[in-house]
Amino acid sequence: MIINSGLIVSLIFLITLTIMHTENETASDRVRQHGLSFLTRHFGTATVITSGYQNGGRLAVELVDEHGESIAMLSVNIPESSHMLGENEFYAKTWSENEEIAEDALASGIFRETGRTSGGFLKAKIWTFS
Repeated sequence: MIINSGLIVSLIFLITLTIMHTENETASDRVRQHGLSFLTRHFGTATVITSGYQNGGRLAVELVDEHGESIAMLSVNIPESSHMLGENEFYAKTWSENEEIAEDALASGIFRETGRTSGGFLKAKIWTFS
């Protein structure tokens, strides 16, 4: 059997382009899929991206800009307290570098505080989607 090396090279090139195209679309596709966004004071429009934490599998909430670049991780993973979370609830990181972006997120109306915290030393607030 004779194999055309030019055809093989062309197929490899086509597969490589397809993979590159798929990888480049991933961030912007994730942004379009969720559709929840709000205006921040210093970062422009922030779009909400949800996923799950590897350790504990609880809801992870990230904020990205219009290019799909991360602005902040709005959630924090506290696996030892994950049993306190209900469906669509997460521990919000509202302190340190997240203080202002968390205020913007809460003011957007997309999120609401449940009035509960993680307990323990950290006392992270539990948020959910409105």
